[in-house]
Amino acid sequence: MLLAIDTATALTGLALYGPNGPLAESVWESGRNHTAQLLPQIDTLLRYVGATPADLTVLAVSLGPGSWSGLRVGLSLAKGMALAGDLPLIGIATLEALAYQYLPSPLPVYPLIRLGRERYATAPFAVRDRLE
Repeated sequence: MLLAIDTATALTGLALYGPNGPLAESVWESGRNHTAQLLPQIDTLLRYVGATPADLTVLAVSLGPGSWSGLRVGLSLAKGMALAGDLPLIGIATLEALAYQYLPSPLPVYPLIRLGRERYATAPFAVRDRLE
């Protein structure tokens, strides 16, 4: 089972995937409370599907761009879980993940996320058969 962790923005997201697709997901406004909320939410999500951390086989985590503190919390937790469970860890670029949902598209895609302090991040993606 794959656990995906996204802490790049004030909206934190978790998802569990099995061999046949999504099992459960949770998205909430964490603001600046990623540290206090992330582990309890992972526990709740695992319990919801009747799983334990021992059932995880791979982890995925957002790499940013995004909130520096949020990314640090998500990456640290994912790295710690990967080391403790001897699990593979996959890093996913936040903007690339947002662009991927528009595959395929004849036009460039410009995903946009708010970084905070009146700053934003974007990048062009040519989405045809794969991201370029």
